[in-house]
Amino acid sequence: MNRVINPIAELNHAAGPKVIRGRRDSSLDSGIHHPLSDTSSDQDDLTEAVNNRLCFANSVRLRPLGCNETDNLVEEVYVSQLNRKSTENVVDDIESISNSHKSLSDDSLSENVTKKSPSRVYIAPDIPPPIIHTNTQNGVDNGEADNKEPDGKEKERKPIGEKEEKTEGIVEEVGSLAEEEDTGGKFEAKVVVAVDLGTTYSGYAYRYIDHPSDVDIHLMSNCQGEPGLNNQKLPSILLLDPSRKFHSFGCSARDHFHDLDAAEAHLWLYFDKFKLTLHNNTDVSRDSMIKASNGCEVNALTVFSHALYYLKSEALNELHHYADSSNVQWVITVPAIWSHTAKQFVREAAYMAGMFESHHPEQLLIALEPEAAAIWCRNLRTSLIEDANSNCDNCVDNQCGLCYMVVDCGGGTVDITVHRVDQNNGSLQELHKAVGGSCGSLGVDEEFNRILGGIFGFGFMSQLQVERPAAFTELMLSFESRKRSASPFRHLALNISPPYAFIDYFRKVTGKEVETVVENYGKPEVSWSPHGLLRIHPSLMMELFRPTIERVIQHIEKVLSSPRVLNKITHLYLVGGFAESQILQQAIRDNFSKRLKVIIPQGVALSVLRGAVLFGLNPTTVSVRQARHTYGIGVLRKFIDGVHPVEKLVVKDGQEWCVDVLDPLVEANQTLRVGEMVVRKYTPATSKQSEIVLNIYCAQSPSAKFVTDHGVRRIGTLKLDLRQTKASKQPREIIARLTFGGTEVTASAYDTASKQYVDTDLSFLT
Repeated sequence: MNRVINPIAELNHAAGPKVIRGRRDSSLDSGIHHPLSDTSSDQDDLTEAVNNRLCFANSVRLRPLGCNETDNLVEEVYVSQLNRKSTENVVDDIESISNSHKSLSDDSLSENVTKKSPSRVYIAPDIPPPIIHTNTQNGVDNGEADNKEPDGKEKERKPIGEKEEKTEGIVEEVGSLAEEEDTGGKFEAKVVVAVDLGTTYSGYAYRYIDHPSDVDIHLMSNCQGEPGLNNQKLPSILLLDPSRKFHSFGCSARDHFHDLDAAEAHLWLYFDKFKLTLHNNTDVSRDSMIKASNGCEVNALTVFSHALYYLKSEALNELHHYADSSNVQWVITVPAIWSHTAKQFVREAAYMAGMFESHHPEQLLIALEPEAAAIWCRNLRTSLIEDANSNCDNCVDNQCGLCYMVVDCGGGTVDITVHRVDQNNGSLQELHKAVGGSCGSLGVDEEFNRILGGIFGFGFMSQLQVERPAAFTELMLSFESRKRSASPFRHLALNISPPYAFIDYFRKVTGKEVETVVENYGKPEVSWSPHGLLRIHPSLMMELFRPTIERVIQHIEKVLSSPRVLNKITHLYLVGGFAESQILQQAIRDNFSKRLKVIIPQGVALSVLRGAVLFGLNPTTVSVRQARHTYGIGVLRKFIDGVHPVEKLVVKDGQEWCVDVLDPLVEANQTLRVGEMVVRKYTPATSKQSEIVLNIYCAQSPSAKFVTDHGVRRIGTLKLDLRQTKASKQPREIIARLTFGGTEVTASAYDTASKQYVDTDLSFLT
């Protein structure tokens, strides 16, 4: 089980807790999640409020529950800014909060009811930094000596949670407050290495932390990349041999595969653009498979871990004179529109690749691609901007209060974020939640494939990909080079050179000549030259770009028209690999240059990578984010006639309860500061209860009331393991906190009775 500390929260030093009162539906809460009203003046009202906190698991049900909740007593919800205090003060704080709630016990109701109750707003206890267990991970001791095989080679890592008794997941897990607890030593980084595992191209960059004579961001040097990228990125291509062992990655993988005989190539496993597996895929799991070009399937975690292991090894080889794997702060970039499941998937793949140990999960940071680009763009100066008409100020980061949009156009996705430079500390504040979709440059490839299908037959093209994958990839590579050089100002046809293997296979399968079917296609924009080239007229090339670019423009317009940022945005930064396209650049200028300063930095394909390095140096650079969805847990509440639907009625010990109630933790578009957390207090139903299980749900609509509503789906599970904490005669109060303000969600819990941390398992991946 992996244990994750929120390094961003730990770095955020606040002067004191910041209280945020969440909005709650009074018809469902009956006063328990908001201040008691002035009319709550009798004992019945307070009794109802106390009873409404119960969450039973073993109720006598009128129908099966739609959620799997356990016996918990929900005390209160509050949001607080993490505030460091000494350990000795923490116990006092927690005990004071615990004591303050004793007035709500059944034994003292009559003594504590008043005519007018003040607003109840509870401050989160300042729990000390977690003490991390370092005993075992997946059954293997975490000590360095046991990380090696007898021959000295590094052991093969299993996916986190595999063959474990507990639930899987990237979690923040803490042990008891025992002084002898071994934390495995403090992680201290000497260099930040950012890895961009892109849909079409990948690479890494690094910067030394304590090297005063070298403060530059260095790009990978030992790279045979594609023309046009200055050899600073590799194609995201992985090749496994017939025995499914790693062979190569990048250009060497592509070239070796193309050099294989057709019959032999069919036995090799060639993976191209495999990152698409995680795009808009709500069913990603540890058992997800990725299909190679020959149709064979391999575990997706294995594919991603091979790619990350290669990039990690290349980076460490380049840094061998200065750092090793133990003192590298790794940063991996992911699209901002990705789900928490996809982010956890990448983290587990990185663990399998050996990027971090289970006792130092903070050694890996997940950076959001448009945020990384925004950080880089904030520091751009005029000399690094490719737009003579932009009239940019000398330095963007000096313009406090500046509101700008970053449009990150990659191979698979387009991510759009809006940030404002904070006037007080210069940090970035996200003003609009990240939006976008699968409208990257691969959309142009899909349109070209439709043209090929129309010419040569869709059945043949599908068969080509399976039977002659090398020929198909070589054909698409030829198109890729032409796509990069396409321009809205070009008047000459673009020549695409189909490989001989394609022409020969088409002849064998159909008995026809390529030039004949091209002529019969009947469109003057496509022709066959005497030199064996497929000629594409510029007008047709523009048409191939049109659907994808229209979708990008629609996403931008949607953000600009949002009331949250209406008439506030002044700059638009276009970044990402797809942003190198002159056709896309011109379309963005034509549509938005009259309203915004359109800025295209030099080296747009490397903006995310460079910004990710800066993020690794200061993870609190983005201080405010917007929640993309409504997140909540499923609970039981006291049934109210006329308010709750009868089909949600459950009876236990003569008491009527409403099941499947969605209790929001954060709401869509809610502003979340780094380090702010949602805190719940739970009381187990019995002293012998060994576990509290909470299902976490995501709701597309903020008006969702039940976990069974349309657009609500379960995305994760939070388990609180109570077996290691000591039983108490007093009612046990477990304080659980979830942090949503960072790029990843983390959780921790504390037993106020035993003054012990509770093992916490937060999993978005099954």
